Amino acid sequence: MSYILKIVVPSVPPYNHDAYGFADKLVRDSKDMPPAPRLIQFHDALVERFPCASSGAYLVDEPAVCPWANNPLMDCFAGEIGIISIQARHVEVIPFLLRRAGALALTVIDEQAAKVHRPATFSITLDSIQKHVDQEAMIAKLIPLLKRERDDVLHMLATPRAVIRRRLDHVTAQRFAKTLDLIGCNCTVEKELSDQGMTIPISGPGARAVPIPPTYLSQSDPIDEDDDKPPSIWSRIWQRLTRAHVQQW
Repeated sequence: MSYILKIVVPSVPPYNHDAYGFADKLVRDSKDMPPAPRLIQFHDALVERFPCASSGAYLVDEPAVCPWANNPLMDCFAGEIGIISIQARHVEVIPFLLRRAGALALTVIDEQAAKVHRPATFSITLDSIQKHVDQEAMIAKLIPLLKRERDDVLHMLATPRAVIRRRLDHVTAQRFAKTLDLIGCNCTVEKELSDQGMTIPISGPGARAVPIPPTYLSQSDPIDEDDDKPPSIWSRIWQRLTRAHVQQW
């Protein structure tokens, strides 16, 4: 029996039942379209680890079997979505597939298990202004980049640990932080922990010198089931401490 997973490029709705309908519409809209670049990267990572039978990698006397029900696997991708059927080696394939999807900021929809594996989100926090930078030139570049008025940008620069952007995928956050670095801002990219109202610095001046678990780039959150769960006491304390001085720009 095949296990079917949908791989989605754009951000999906926050509730799982809406995400299923969103993916179905994407399948219809993506018919006969070439796969998006991120899906091509994802496909290449999969077949490098688990080749297609069409590649000739599996000989008659070879004990390994091809896990993909459809060959070539590239035929499973169109536009901004892919539908993959896994017919064998599920224990090996699915964890690897989820890790690679998370690394590429792709969402994996598993309707059989009623789960939506969303990629982790990241925020960018301003740490400091680089020395010897021309601040007027920097401000002039930040105004169109952040789409803010001059007074808003000045206020942001004067705010300790101002949060510049939230809920970015990992690739976008790293690129945005690099752009800010070129302009003259020292920033930290932080993984958001929405369930705890906290962030973990992973790069930049504020990063912690601790290893990040290998699964940090992917998370499964069937959030439909947790709406009525009260926040923990530590979550409430943290929110009270940060609500007064943390602002997204």
